[in-house]
Amino acid sequence: MKVSVIVPVYNTERYLRQCIDSILQQSYSDFEILLVDDGSTDNSGKILDEYARKDNRIRVFHQSNRGVTAARKCGVVHSTGEYICFVDSDDTITQDAIQDLLHATLGGGGEVDVVACTTGRTGFISGDEFVSLILINQINPELWGKLYRKSIFDNCQSLDLGKDYPIGEDYLANLEVGLKTKRITCLPKSVYNYRYNPSSAINTRTYTLAYEEKFRVTVKQLLGNRITDFEEAWYRFQLRTLENLIVNRVKFSYRLPWIKELLKTKHNYTLSVRQIIITLVHNAVLCRFILSVELKLKKLIKHQ
Repeated sequence: MKVSVIVPVYNTERYLRQCIDSILQQSYSDFEILLVDDGSTDNSGKILDEYARKDNRIRVFHQSNRGVTAARKCGVVHSTGEYICFVDSDDTITQDAIQDLLHATLGGGGEVDVVACTTGRTGFISGDEFVSLILINQINPELWGKLYRKSIFDNCQSLDLGKDYPIGEDYLANLEVGLKTKRITCLPKSVYNYRYNPSSAINTRTYTLAYEEKFRVTVKQLLGNRITDFEEAWYRFQLRTLENLIVNRVKFSYRLPWIKELLKTKHNYTLSVRQIIITLVHNAVLCRFILSVELKLKKLIKHQ
């Protein structure tokens, strides 16, 4: 069963060889690698072409800088495998990664569209459960560390996001995947080696009210008329959005309609101490201080 490994690349010459080598050294052999150069200005493009000349399983695509989502879509469009997995160009995968992911699609008496590597969770879940777990931040929302049946990306709106979504594009894509999928396997095993890259988009982001609100609206639009099926998960997602605004010192007003509604309906759910603080203290500076104390106390208690 052929697997297409898609690697979006942008200015990662320092890590690129390790990434590609980890894929080439897979114990499972029936795969192709699609390397998409998203307008790199360093030597990344030359390195990709060098690898393509040495191994016929590798295809390279060069495009102007259009963002990681466009690079991934390019890979999906040109892929020929039944299954797809994504690898970021500054990361690596374990030697048995593809074999382990494919093995997890077998058995269970039903078709599996997604395999998601998780911690503390195993077996099959529904697409709806997957969506809820993403919304409540209990499963990795990234595209990496997963295996997808290629067909679920047909007409995928989240692969058409522009560069104005530099953060959270994986999150949105997985939400859409979950809404289109009936059966997902949770594999309680790590097959992906994430590398901390201080210059990556996630580690250089600046939180803004405009982007957090836009992202919230986009999630709401993706859930569409099924949003009531995820009522509690949607509430907790919004509460985490509010927390991000507070802890990252973003200026906002508690009079914003969605925040007012959030605080109004807090009694509908069982909340953690941290969440209770966020809903009760309606002063961002004071709330941030109390949250920092709560975090220190939690760490102190944990180490007792």
